Amino acid sequence: MGEPGKIVVCALKGGVGKTTICLGIAQTLRDLGYKVGLLDVDIHASALPRALHLKIDPGYDPILGGKLRPIQYDGFQLFSIGLLFPEDAPNMWDGEAKASAVKQIATTAIAWDEDLEWVLVDTPPTSGDEIQSLLANLKNIYGAVIICQPNDLAVLALAKTINVLQETETPIAGVIANMAGYVCPNCGGVSNPFDRPPEDVRTTAEGLGVRFLGTVPFAHNGARMAALGPIVDSILQNPPITLKKDKGGATRWLLERILK
Repeated sequence: MGEPGKIVVCALKGGVGKTTICLGIAQTLRDLGYKVGLLDVDIHASALPRALHLKIDPGYDPILGGKLRPIQYDGFQLFSIGLLFPEDAPNMWDGEAKASAVKQIATTAIAWDEDLEWVLVDTPPTSGDEIQSLLANLKNIYGAVIICQPNDLAVLALAKTINVLQETETPIAGVIANMAGYVCPNCGGVSNPFDRPPEDVRTTAEGLGVRFLGTVPFAHNGARMAALGPIVDSILQNPPITLKKDKGGATRWLLERILK
């Protein structure tokens, strides 16, 4: 088979639930019968192993050709930078080392099975070296899924995230409003624990020319997975869009030259 399609789960704001949504989309695809890989490239704050309750000794077994063998776990193939180090060990790589490591992981370092169909990519909340290297080098990106909470800072970061994907001409599958509404288990009433209504996420996404995929509630896993079902259907049925690169690149280029 050919190169698996990559779905990049991203947001420039941390704490919006990228890892849980990434895992939820992967589980939905797996349950639909697809062969799915999970790739975690969050160098400084890898959360995927903990989200899976996965505890193993750090390191990977090399195989023929010097590539790294992904872990088989819960029906997935999994590669996480977080499993290269003890969980409490800080990663002190500089920018160049991070960009180089992500480039290798995105291109040649991992021995995925040849029949793998999808790879879900959990990304760090940054527009720095690692995400730039990932978007520049990752092959066969199907689309980016942007995660946003209904709060003021996350909505601001949503616009910035879309701009990063626009500048790198990365296909965008759409935006998910995560933790959008909490259903009280006693009275059944729905409340919003944040300072913006979920509709503001939709309005911002669509105003920037990006599809709104839907909402995922602040709820138990069963309710969240039920919400993700139609969202995954929409991702598969509606081709991602690529926004034209914004003008003004010369200004950024000049600023970079001055700073150097």
